[in-house]
Amino acid sequence: MVAKDSPLLIDCPPHKRGGFSSAHSDLDAAMAKFRMTAYMWQAMTAEDFRLKGLGRRTFRLDEEWAADTVSRDFLNAGYNDSLDREGAMRATAKIHVIRSSMTTQEIRNAQIAQQNPSAHRKGVLFDYFMDALKEAGGPFASSARPIVAGLILDSHYSVAKKLILGHAALGCHDPQGISLGMFGSHLTYSWPRFVEEITGCLTDTRHPGDKVGDDNGECSTMWEACTIGQGAHLHEVGHAFGSPHRPGIMERGYAQDWPKNFLPKTAYCGHHKIEGVVVTESTPNDARWNLSDALSFRALPHFGLPTDKLISEEDRNANPTIRPGYEGADELDTFLLISSSVGVVRISFNGKDDAKPSTSGPALQTQFSMDQLEQRFNRSKPLKLSVLAFNGKETTVHDVWKLLAVKTFIRVPGSRVRLFKRSVYSEELESQGNDVYEWAQLLREKGPDGNVHRATSIDLRVGCGWDGGVVKYADGHVSHWGPMRIEGREHHFGGHASQEIMLPPNAHIKRIEINRGENFTMEGVRMHLSDGTRKGELNRSYAPGGIVRLEPGSDEVIVGFYGKSDRGSFHGVAEFGIITAPKSVGLDGLPGAVFDLSELRNTAGLDGDRQQGENNDSDTADDDDDNDDSSGSDDSESHSQ
Repeated sequence: MVAKDSPLLIDCPPHKRGGFSSAHSDLDAAMAKFRMTAYMWQAMTAEDFRLKGLGRRTFRLDEEWAADTVSRDFLNAGYNDSLDREGAMRATAKIHVIRSSMTTQEIRNAQIAQQNPSAHRKGVLFDYFMDALKEAGGPFASSARPIVAGLILDSHYSVAKKLILGHAALGCHDPQGISLGMFGSHLTYSWPRFVEEITGCLTDTRHPGDKVGDDNGECSTMWEACTIGQGAHLHEVGHAFGSPHRPGIMERGYAQDWPKNFLPKTAYCGHHKIEGVVVTESTPNDARWNLSDALSFRALPHFGLPTDKLISEEDRNANPTIRPGYEGADELDTFLLISSSVGVVRISFNGKDDAKPSTSGPALQTQFSMDQLEQRFNRSKPLKLSVLAFNGKETTVHDVWKLLAVKTFIRVPGSRVRLFKRSVYSEELESQGNDVYEWAQLLREKGPDGNVHRATSIDLRVGCGWDGGVVKYADGHVSHWGPMRIEGREHHFGGHASQEIMLPPNAHIKRIEINRGENFTMEGVRMHLSDGTRKGELNRSYAPGGIVRLEPGSDEVIVGFYGKSDRGSFHGVAEFGIITAPKSVGLDGLPGAVFDLSELRNTAGLDGDRQQGENNDSDTADDDDDNDDSSGSDDSESHSQ
């Protein structure tokens, strides 16, 4: 992006530009350096994917047929009138020069400079860039869903103010529009123009001088300026691809390690005052993508190969499932069940990865018995489990022992029927356990007349967050996904994006998608029926990586729901779960005793809005008073995500 009155020059120290030469500071130089940097990003990504067992794969660049600049020979060919003969005319990465409606002075306003601690509008430069892209149109139309690496040409270090102006390191992914990762040009002088300059730029130990900015205080040498500039910009491009902050490039792993991707030996580091190292396969290198990033990128069309199998949007966004399972004659033996519709590639206990599964051998499902876990780990200490799926989605349980300690099933008195429970809950609920309302209901329920009525519809109440829901029954009575009453008055849910789904008698609920979000309450919900109907708002723009799917097993059907809602704020949903029954029993075959269980009716707020836990003492033991096999407690830490 260039200002409408831009001088078309970038910062460059005197000893780099050689007096008045513009070889490293004019628009052509900036374009050549940006093109070479993009190819370096691309090459590093391809090799990183290979090292991770994912094959050589990288993002594609928008290209054009033009005189290439990636080799010094091509530069000479332009002066010798031999572009075609020297092979300089070829498909090469296209650098789009986008003209902003803002002036150079407006772009260099100190009040919008990101590194100015007293600036009041640090995000405005991002808006300027987005406006320029939208005005340019073409490949930058929102409907094209472009991923853009943006360079602000008019960045400048003010010696007088000791401040880098016209610069902001920002990136944002918009699945419905333009995704932009932008950076200033204040370090671009240190980037290579062509392949022959890569080694020199990444080993140049000269001090940049006082005329250019020392970004983050880490640019003590020219090669460090190059590393910070190229690596930090790639970090923002990572955000544009949808990656959050996590170990690797997305946590500034590039600062010292970026050259290790291109050199056999690194140079002296002026910032840390340490000598360079010989680079081998075992050399630590954090200037790489996290495996979660690589797997999520792999599912994007920008990284696709013609031989790739199509993956549905649901599978692309589905988190792996961790839940307890039960086996044995009375289903009293507990085991840990891990599954993913796209395959599990990594299982980590207490931060240590198991040898299997892996990217080369993913597993759709795996399980661990209690004996296996107890032989490997100490029961007296929390056991943290993280599971990564082939789509890059990860699920974490902070204590497996707690997950397995409580039976997540309900035995119906006077019968051998068991109803099973599995849920999704916010990470803050697991770690903080705030005061909540607890609720539940079945899809068939006794009404005020004492008769059992089926649910006919569910109003999925979603606004900026997931407010709750209203289950309506054939006789007209309702039950809530949330409190029934608050302070003595019937609770009414908000939700400007709410949708109601009808429940016809000949269709069943196939699955429910939930946006787990990043807050105490979750963000959205969508329900799918067996007849193809689907309703609900997921709010994907809020924490788009947190979509979790709840569905019954192949031999089960959904017969009800349960969950927890926040007692504060707008009383949004913090946990949501499904209750399932064996398919051989089904909703219509549930024993009559199940409709009298208080734990399967929503009484939240009906008893004077009592505190959590006061109304959860339900007796679900069967006629022989075998309390050891009674219903499972609705403990959030016992449920799978």
